[in-house]
Amino acid sequence: MTLTSLYKENRSFFIVFILFVIASLFILIFFSKADGFFLLNPYHTPFLNYFFIPYTYFGHGTFCVAIGLLLFFFKKRFLSLMVLSSYAVSGIVAQVLKYFFQEARPAVFLKDSSYQYFIKDVTLHNFQAFPSGHTASAFALAAVLSFSLKNKKYSMLFLAGAILVGYSRIYLAQHFIDDVFAGAIIGIISAIICQVYFEKPFNRLLHSKS
Repeated sequence: MTLTSLYKENRSFFIVFILFVIASLFILIFFSKADGFFLLNPYHTPFLNYFFIPYTYFGHGTFCVAIGLLLFFFKKRFLSLMVLSSYAVSGIVAQVLKYFFQEARPAVFLKDSSYQYFIKDVTLHNFQAFPSGHTASAFALAAVLSFSLKNKKYSMLFLAGAILVGYSRIYLAQHFIDDVFAGAIIGIISAIICQVYFEKPFNRLLHSKS
């Protein structure tokens, strides 16, 4: 599959993702790191806490690997390889960047501010904010699953789910918008690379085993 054909088959997915990119860039350009965080985190409620604390794990590596293994078990082996490889690529890139960019998480960066919504035993206090690995994994998974769909209407559900994972990282004070934005770009690019460059090798591998 070529990049052009991938775009044509998934035009709506990419258009909505571009809108997400534009909105993120607007906040990044016109607001400071702290102000952007406050803008996206105006208030918390017990209900939202109970929702986002477990929901954020849809971007965890364990969830992505589990989806890949389930697809393999149910004979969706090509899609399984795509899910696992896109997760691996996005995860490696995210971890390498974390190693080189020791960016403070909100709890450290905003320790002297009046922000009061840090969540005990959930909010992390370290310097591994950039980029958001959960967001990268969520967007890689959403993209690969969306690319595989025949009915592209459902791809919006996957993309919305990934965006919500990204927001959960901000809501839970794990990341800033730049971390989430970078994670989303990494995830999408990882999925595109796997779809464009790994399709033929994976097909050859699977056909050789049959």
